[in-house]
Amino acid sequence: MKYGLLLAASALAVAGASVAMTAGAPGAYAQKANIKLSYWVPPRHPLTPGYKEWGKSIEKATGGAVTTTLFPSSQLGSGRDHYDMVKRGIAGFGLINPGYTPGRFPVLGASDLPFMHSDSLRGARALTRWYKKYAAKEMKDHYVCHIFTHDKATFHTTKKQIRVPADVKGLNIRSANQTMSRFVSALGANPVQVPIMEAKDTLAKGITDGITVTHGGLTGTFKFKDVVNYTLDVPLYMSTFEHGMNKRLYSGMSASQRRVIDDHCTPEWAAKVYKPWYDTAKGDEATGRALKDHTWTKVNASELKQWRDAAKPVVALWAASVKKVGLDPDAVLSDLRSELKKENALF
Repeated sequence: MKYGLLLAASALAVAGASVAMTAGAPGAYAQKANIKLSYWVPPRHPLTPGYKEWGKSIEKATGGAVTTTLFPSSQLGSGRDHYDMVKRGIAGFGLINPGYTPGRFPVLGASDLPFMHSDSLRGARALTRWYKKYAAKEMKDHYVCHIFTHDKATFHTTKKQIRVPADVKGLNIRSANQTMSRFVSALGANPVQVPIMEAKDTLAKGITDGITVTHGGLTGTFKFKDVVNYTLDVPLYMSTFEHGMNKRLYSGMSASQRRVIDDHCTPEWAAKVYKPWYDTAKGDEATGRALKDHTWTKVNASELKQWRDAAKPVVALWAASVKKVGLDPDAVLSDLRSELKKENALF
């Protein structure tokens, strides 16, 4: 009900409350704007420092005319709804997980494919440059600001140690996005889609046998170390995120303000906003590797090849989805790999 009421009022929120004129105020930044920045993870999440830095920099560059208010913990709506919340103006700017809306953004899904990235911080710059070519068509409802991923991720399980793809067969796995759901299915397991905030409970209750999440997820925000005992020590994938701005909010700003926003929606700022999360993830991974009662399963070259071969059907399904929207998947993938290679971020 709350989401429905917000949806009905969104046009007024964007046209009225989000952007207001200050009568008689001189200069390029006379027009006042407040960016409602919405995200669905808790305020303690390391994205928060990056958002604060981004907002403060915009405020300084506009002489205080454009301010940012943070709304963490799904205050304005669920993670699944964030793309449409930004589209309609419920949020002025939002954290979007395209994997929450399977099939909607097939091009961006290339970034979710297994064994694509080697470094998420350098990758943020590459992804933002790459996707700008496709954003106007695939995410036409947003002013696309940044594209980035979380850090490297893999399988973590409660009772069964995983070493090769055959070990996943028959398990119930909480999967991070559509791509990983397809991968889990291709391995003969059962993908379970639940929000990350509920995933620990499903593992504790035995509803799921494992989860695909970052290496640092054991000891980070969600502390999955409490419910899982084994980690496959392979950089299997990274999940992709978008930062999008409401187009009416953006177009309602002055030309000078829009230039400031443009200057803060760059590959460099994508990495800068993400960096606190990256740094935290690296620390969390180190802490996780030091856990005494947790098993990290390393694989040899032959076993790694099995994993890469097992991912081929997932790549084929992704390619078919891109063909359906009239694009050449080989060209899209080549563009992505080229940008990642420039940043030394290609797996």
